[in-house]
Amino acid sequence: MYFNNKKHILSNVLMAAAAINVVSALLGGLIRVVVNNNISLTPDMADGILWKVQIVLSIIQLVLICIVFWFAFRQMNRYIGTVEDDDRAEMGRLQEEVFGTKLSALSADAIRRLLQIWAVILIGVEIVYDVTSTLYREFMLQLFSMELLTGGIFSGGFAVLYNSTHGFKYLGMLIAILLGIMMTGIFLNDRLLKAVAGMLTLMFLAAFALFQMNTISLFGRSFGVVWTSVIFHATETAGLLTVAIYMRTHYLGV
Repeated sequence: MYFNNKKHILSNVLMAAAAINVVSALLGGLIRVVVNNNISLTPDMADGILWKVQIVLSIIQLVLICIVFWFAFRQMNRYIGTVEDDDRAEMGRLQEEVFGTKLSALSADAIRRLLQIWAVILIGVEIVYDVTSTLYREFMLQLFSMELLTGGIFSGGFAVLYNSTHGFKYLGMLIAILLGIMMTGIFLNDRLLKAVAGMLTLMFLAAFALFQMNTISLFGRSFGVVWTSVIFHATETAGLLTVAIYMRTHYLGV
């Protein structure tokens, strides 16, 4: 059984999730600039107000993505439920005979499996990411307090340690997203999606192992740019959106 070629359930879900991530990131950045506008020797992660705002944004983001998947599964189950289980294979053969190349690039069952994979990634792994991010923050704040006690705040040791370990915070979630892209490429037999997943992996590893933190000035403040963070957030926003648009424009009904 196949979907109507105008139904794009999976790509619509990924586009919605990417849009939610973009809005969340923009709001988080804006609030960070507005709230923490004073020069401080402490890292932004030590600011209790900013951290509470981040938690609230993460919860809202997760709830919205859950709603998106709920509607997607509801739509899919309603569509698939119109045909009895025993008749779906026969329905698929009839659709192939009647519609030919105008059919969806994947069967309804394949799209449902892909949707389940992405639900695990964007909901399940996201929850794990939020929990581990909290634990990472506590760990780094303890190290920062130790540096203050030892008088080493001006030595740059904390910044070096922060940059060299920050990639671990994103590693699990990034691997999950890249696996999602790779699995989608395998289902669609798409070499470009597979290559993109591999390229992003190499970029993240290079940033993790080779690049150092850089400083930029914005709105009169100096910000440390951690390249592993840049690659991760670009992947979960612009990258996910690009993949969704690519799937929508190159594959019918996905």
